[in-house]
Amino acid sequence: MRRGTRLLGLASAWGLASGCPTLEAYQCERDADCNRAGLEGRCLADAACAYPESEGRCESGWARSVNAADAPGACVDEEPPPNPTTNPDPTLASSDGSTSTTDASTSAASTETGDGSAPCGWTATLDVETPLFSPGTGLSDFVLWVPLQDAGLDAQLEDASLGLRITAEDGTILPYEREDGVDGTPALWLHLPDFDADATVRVSFEFKPGLTPPGPAEVWSPTLIGVWHLDDVPTGLEDAPVTNSVRPPDAGTMRGSMEVEQHVAGVTGPALAFDGDDDIVLVPNSFTGMLDAYTVSFWARTDSTDGSLVGSFFQRLNGDFFYPRCWHGASGVGRVICQHEVAGAVASTSSDDPLEQGEFIHVAFTRDPSTQTTTLLVRGETEGEIDDPKGTLDTNEQAYPLEIGRGEWGSLLGVIDEFRVSDRALPQAHIRADYRSQVAPGASLTFGTPSTLNCPD
Repeated sequence: MRRGTRLLGLASAWGLASGCPTLEAYQCERDADCNRAGLEGRCLADAACAYPESEGRCESGWARSVNAADAPGACVDEEPPPNPTTNPDPTLASSDGSTSTTDASTSAASTETGDGSAPCGWTATLDVETPLFSPGTGLSDFVLWVPLQDAGLDAQLEDASLGLRITAEDGTILPYEREDGVDGTPALWLHLPDFDADATVRVSFEFKPGLTPPGPAEVWSPTLIGVWHLDDVPTGLEDAPVTNSVRPPDAGTMRGSMEVEQHVAGVTGPALAFDGDDDIVLVPNSFTGMLDAYTVSFWARTDSTDGSLVGSFFQRLNGDFFYPRCWHGASGVGRVICQHEVAGAVASTSSDDPLEQGEFIHVAFTRDPSTQTTTLLVRGETEGEIDDPKGTLDTNEQAYPLEIGRGEWGSLLGVIDEFRVSDRALPQAHIRADYRSQVAPGASLTFGTPSTLNCPD
């Protein structure tokens, strides 16, 4: 955004009252600059902002900003087209023929503007190289794990007065959910815009006062009905909560008096360690008994060195007494074995290789009723498949709650992280991208140098 060289009494008075860096007439470069009083405006060709007007005086429903350098508050003939990118003419003349340019001298280390005032915000770009986790395949509704410890945004993230907004190149606001690590290192889950195969996705981070984060459900709800990050800190008391980011009423509870020491580092932020005895996360879901198609995925680690000790990852996903369920068997530390029941018939499949003690693996179990197939994927690759009979996924009249970390075959001695449920069969490309982007967090991310933002008009 820019400030022009023309001084107006209205703009000068507003600038003095708000402590902005300059007193010149406000000029925008893109739609995101037009956010006075939290409104979402449009950046016009003469670098003035236009906003929706609700008084009915403008036939188009849009009027120029009351702080515009020329014709403040005047109606706009028609709804302005979106202008999400920087104005292609950085020397665009103002209404009196003078020109203005953006000051490119501001650096990431700068905490003041040229006149000594504090900036009103910060912006930085993020380039996401999607071929690194989704080679040859575009994806919709993909949520990316974004660690921020190397983004150069430490001061902005720690400033409680600043809110964060993330936008795509077309100006669309992208929802995100903050999930810091056990040690406090900042990270978030970002719902990417739909992208084509091998595209580079560029998004903008904007830190400004008054911006509020989106609700987590906006991040996840298009494809998922349950996301338990398992990052809740145990209290040592029964029924400590375990948050579902998609559906807060479907929160789980910890059983087995899990202690704070069981709040451990996972693959994506914190995770829960299970003691192999009586620990369990119990989740009475609103979707219990309603699944036909499904995908369940999670990161798991077994810490057992006892070949006879069997541990369950989950069971009772659809409210059946056992099924669907997955566990590791009693052979070494065991292969991953998964089962479900369709039309009264139980079907099983397993992974190719035993688990490695102390090593996280990504597991996904997914059913597509349209093809009557159920697939087990480990580390993003298919390792088992079931040809289902026709029929719906079985449940019980008494709907049993989902159990994470324990089942018929015993409690897990190990760790579970990022347990997710979808009510559809997610494609293998999506599951593979989850695995690849999370096992190497940050590998596909390049942050630009943060720069200061001037005040909104």
